[in-house]
Amino acid sequence: MTNAESFRLFETPTIKTTVMASGRGLQPIDVDTIRPILSAEVYIVLIAVLSYAIFAAAMIGIVSNILVIVTCSKIGFSETINISYLALGISDLMASIIRFWGAICFDFDATNSRLPFDPSSISITTSFFPGQGFEKITAFITAFIALERCLCVQFPLHVKRIVTKRKTIFAIVMIFLFGFGPSNLSHIGFPFKWVFSSAQNRTILAVVPFETPLRYIISRGLLLYYATILHSIALLIVWVCTIFLAVGLKKIAMTKKEYFKRSISKEDKQKELRVIKTVFLLAITYLACSTPTAVTLLVPHFEPEFTPIKGLRRINLVSLFSSALLTQLNSSANLFILLYVGSKYRQVFLALFGIKV
Repeated sequence: MTNAESFRLFETPTIKTTVMASGRGLQPIDVDTIRPILSAEVYIVLIAVLSYAIFAAAMIGIVSNILVIVTCSKIGFSETINISYLALGISDLMASIIRFWGAICFDFDATNSRLPFDPSSISITTSFFPGQGFEKITAFITAFIALERCLCVQFPLHVKRIVTKRKTIFAIVMIFLFGFGPSNLSHIGFPFKWVFSSAQNRTILAVVPFETPLRYIISRGLLLYYATILHSIALLIVWVCTIFLAVGLKKIAMTKKEYFKRSISKEDKQKELRVIKTVFLLAITYLACSTPTAVTLLVPHFEPEFTPIKGLRRINLVSLFSSALLTQLNSSANLFILLYVGSKYRQVFLALFGIKV
């Protein structure tokens, strides 16, 4: 039976050392090894503020993405772009729910509760890794939407044949499988176990990582897969497509007549422009919220101390929490972007509340 007092990965300013859970029990981490870039007091305040901000943003994200899903369903799926919007709403809804749960796990004081599990411990496999999965699903769906609109701008007469409903659904299903599927491997290296809590004087459910090579292979492999490979590929695709969209919008503005010569009515022209502007805003929002995360993930390659368990752990964790907040803001922004640009979307959305335009 493993003795577990706390499984938090964050040092506290009230004691000389802190602990981390492992297969051998609790391992002490000397707080004196922390470089004093942030004082303990400032660090605790920043983490608390960021954690509650993530909690609030996640609540907004849950509500807004439910509305996105309902509105997209009302509009229908005659256009492939609506299928992509629906998938984006589902992914961001799941990501928001998981971050909401993660914020609760982090803020919840397990030592003063009578819960039969340790929240901060089980958040590893119920929040962190699944959250990574849905974050990357959102990233690749955004990349897919941006790529689709790029094709529409570059090949306006052939895009209907290039991007079909069947291809769109297939691409989205593959994105969900490759995005969320590997996150379940975390249960192998970080299994649930019954451990004894002296604070509650009883056995509770917690996650205690295996001290085996397999655990390190899984954890490092998942971090490499999600934080480096998928994140970099999605970010690169969205950056390139956003540049093409910006150039395309400028080109359309200069040669509207030539670009829309295939269109039958003025309404078709306006609809096409609105879709491109919507995708452009979605891509810009994603880049603004995700690029800081990429920078945070790159820094440890140049500064080895910039990790959650080494000398710069305080500044690292503040950076990670800030990146998580930005990522959640991206997940919460879909509804407002669609309402701002899409007239049909706005009309259907208002009709849900009995408001006629």
